[in-house]
Amino acid sequence: MTALPEWAARHKKKGVVINERGGKYYAYRIHSEWNPKKKRAQKITDEYLGIVTPDGILPPKHKRPKKVGSILEAGNFVYLNQFTAKLEGSLKEYWPESWQSILAAGAIKVVYRSPLKRFSFRYNTSHACRLWPDAHLSKNSLTKLINQLGQQWESQRCFFEELSKSESYMAIDLTQIFSNSQNISWLEKGYNHQELHRKQLQLLLLWGIETHFPGFLKILPGTSSSARNLMTAVLESRLKNVIVVGDKGFFSKDNVNELEDYETHYVLALKRDLKFLQHPVASRYKNYFFYRGSVQWWREYKWDDRRVVHYLDKEIAAEEEATFLRRVSEGKSTKKEYLANKKRFGTLAILTDTGFPPQRLYEFYKQRREIEMAFNALKNTIDGDKTWMQSRESLQGYYFILFIALHIYSQILDHLRRKDLLKRYSVYDVLWGLSKVYTMDIDGKNIVGEVTKSTRKLIADIEIPITEKLGS
Repeated sequence: MTALPEWAARHKKKGVVINERGGKYYAYRIHSEWNPKKKRAQKITDEYLGIVTPDGILPPKHKRPKKVGSILEAGNFVYLNQFTAKLEGSLKEYWPESWQSILAAGAIKVVYRSPLKRFSFRYNTSHACRLWPDAHLSKNSLTKLINQLGQQWESQRCFFEELSKSESYMAIDLTQIFSNSQNISWLEKGYNHQELHRKQLQLLLLWGIETHFPGFLKILPGTSSSARNLMTAVLESRLKNVIVVGDKGFFSKDNVNELEDYETHYVLALKRDLKFLQHPVASRYKNYFFYRGSVQWWREYKWDDRRVVHYLDKEIAAEEEATFLRRVSEGKSTKKEYLANKKRFGTLAILTDTGFPPQRLYEFYKQRREIEMAFNALKNTIDGDKTWMQSRESLQGYYFILFIALHIYSQILDHLRRKDLLKRYSVYDVLWGLSKVYTMDIDGKNIVGEVTKSTRKLIADIEIPITEKLGS
């Protein structure tokens, strides 16, 4: 019998035998029993202990402790990945080397609304690292990517055109971006909504009226809400059938004239204190419709041969009146000011050259607010990223990432709308609920963790088989 090597022999002891087969050594637990037929003791094998190695006895696979690897948030990214196909093809075409980084960055922005410095951590602790394994989201990689994207405006413009070619009508919106950068020459001083004088430039966003998806984004210099600047950007986009949707600060007679000269349709909200607006008593609003359970009263009249539709929400009017009267009682406003504003409470006036009926017009304007609020939720995180934005190119690149995020967000919003789920869930309610579906790497196998009852209900409601797609 061949002698056992020292590292194997040290495991041989009472009740344990080491056998050699094919150059390998195996350990067994044994005991002896008297065999009356053979009239001698006989060795009985009780248990296979495992293969003997220089490092010790390696138990059989079924007895080894499970090796648990990374735990990844997964359900939210599986859901979100349903909506990336609309972007993936065009991103591959124009950015074949970095499309995974762009898509992963946009997805992470939607799910977490994190500043850029947290992207790498979020990527490595979520299912994003498996969906887009070739993404690079370290600080240095992101800095390089953002600058490159900003410099590749022609690729961006072609991407936008490809993305929006099937849209029947596009709406256009203009908003301000505030920045403390010292290196962006396009910045000019202007007032924000808090009447603070800060450096700013403008962001032009176009989105599909029927799909509700964004289709074009560009940064514009200066602070002036000029229709001419707007239309120059629209002409550059090469997009057709554009409707300008302006908030209350955009309206001026010059801007309206410019839009009409360009034969561009418009839907412009008006400040309540404009002199040509009519503010009759509530009983003069004779027509109404329902919008999300609230009654919207309306009336229509002409200003300078142009159409004005004036809305009254009596519930909002009551709230605004109560707020104003509290200010009067606190001495912050006067009764004279209250009487001057009373008929304006709860009203919204829209100037338009479209033929939309009043209800469709109202819904259209409110849709714009949904897009604006979604975009604000994403763009406001720029305060945490301002040290990264030190040039116009980096800012344009950063906002391209936000555009990708907004497109994904808008598709999720549309999915929830089609399923009639928006009364029960917001986009972030769904993403938060699905974040509880996680995966674990156990002995090299991807295992889905336990799913709670509330999350199973959410998965059933959105009608997308999240756990099945993860292999469970």
